Amino acid sequence: MIVPRRRDTRALWPTACLVAGLIGCVPLGLNLPSDDGPPAPDGGRIKSAVGWLTTRPGETTSRGPDGQIAIQVVHFAGRTFLQQVRHYKVGDAAYGDSVLLDRTSLRPFETWRWTPRGTYIARYNHRVVERAFHPVRGAAIRSSETMDVEPYSALGVELLVASLPLGQGYHGVLPVAVDTALRGWSWLRFEVQAEMTMQERPDQKAIETWIVDYDNGVKSTGLERTRLYIAIDGRSVRKMQHLGPDNEVLGTLRRLLLAVPAARTRVGA
Repeated sequence: MIVPRRRDTRALWPTACLVAGLIGCVPLGLNLPSDDGPPAPDGGRIKSAVGWLTTRPGETTSRGPDGQIAIQVVHFAGRTFLQQVRHYKVGDAAYGDSVLLDRTSLRPFETWRWTPRGTYIARYNHRVVERAFHPVRGAAIRSSETMDVEPYSALGVELLVASLPLGQGYHGVLPVAVDTALRGWSWLRFEVQAEMTMQERPDQKAIETWIVDYDNGVKSTGLERTRLYIAIDGRSVRKMQHLGPDNEVLGTLRRLLLAVPAARTRVGA
């Protein structure tokens, strides 16, 4: 297992809705706000990979990498997990996060996020969510809450959405908890918008992708969304865009991923 490191950062987070998944989607409640059954994630659809990240205000443009990403299968506490670790920059500011998810169900076990203010850690045990914030200076702030539902993690939700049985018009809702919030959970609403051929680089083969949108919540200017570009073959998330109320692209995070052998990492090995 890769243990995340705290980093000293000195800038604000300009694309929080894109890279953090801070969800405020639809009203809370026990009943699904949809006539459809609950989605069925399948972690086996997500493959190990390593690669680079680029971040950019607005549309993606050609530029060098801003960070790294690794997705791997790990063993910990007698269980098998999928772990995603990201290190990246937005402008001159450095950020990082890590999610540890059950390999099959993609239910969260633990997440980490480090920011200019400090480090956020969330631990999940079915409906019980324990959150802690360790500021750069001062005492830690901790909370524990038993939810009405067993939530997924908003951090890393792109992996969860990519693992679903996607198809034209497929849609649904997921209960998610946000690691940076003190309490609560929300419904995350998603929908497949289209199938599209995506050309990442002129010298590479084009990739067939599903375009999937999910709501980030209603801001003062209107509804904002995140758009995922998910490779149909391999289910890797190739690009994430933060969209404004008028469908304008506010920020783009591009993921240039290379598949790696399915070797499993064992803690302490």
